[in-house]
Amino acid sequence: SEDSRFTEVLDTSGGQIINAAKTWDAPLQDEVDYIFGKPKGTPQDWNVHIINLKGLADDLSPLVLGALLEMYAEVLFKRGQNNSYPTLLLLEEAHQYLRDPYAEDANQLKAYERLAKEGRKFGCSLLVSTQRPSELSSTVLAMCSNWLSLRLTNERDLNALRHAMENGNETVLSEISGLPRGDAVGFGSAFNIPVRMTIDEAVPGPASTDANFAEVWSDGESSN
Repeated sequence: SEDSRFTEVLDTSGGQIINAAKTWDAPLQDEVDYIFGKPKGTPQDWNVHIINLKGLADDLSPLVLGALLEMYAEVLFKRGQNNSYPTLLLLEEAHQYLRDPYAEDANQLKAYERLAKEGRKFGCSLLVSTQRPSELSSTVLAMCSNWLSLRLTNERDLNALRHAMENGNETVLSEISGLPRGDAVGFGSAFNIPVRMTIDEAVPGPASTDANFAEVWSDGESSN
């Protein structure tokens, strides 16, 4: 029987046989423009494309995302500088698919590392969001110019920031480990000095409230 992990992302119904590798031509450019393309209408129009990988198995997410970014990087670099629409790629929960074991594969240069190192010159910037910086590619971390950090207490995560920061400011790291919920520290090339800030609460808020075990258990009730 077919493995659902693959049928989720691959069309297994068959089709025309392709005897040659796909070349960089109009169809590939069209696919990239469809996924990462510029706004339709005026340049001021917003154009947000969301690629949802939540339904994929953990071992497939890096492969699918890597293939998409490789397509994007190929078109971006071959078009050359000043020939691509400025694009911000936001990689959320990045520790789930940009882990160091994948990045340390010496046999191939990963697309996200190429984009982190060279994308800026071609109009592409990365915004990497993670709860575990220690599990990310050290190459990607080292290329980050600006940081917005909420509370981190794990020593491995703090060390990852320490090695990625130009100065390794111990005062900033100490402040990060003691932040209350909802507060953050911003630092990097866009900040003259590290800046402490409070993040506005989301409306509606996420379903992330801690369970009140004492209250529920004392009432003899169960909670989902």
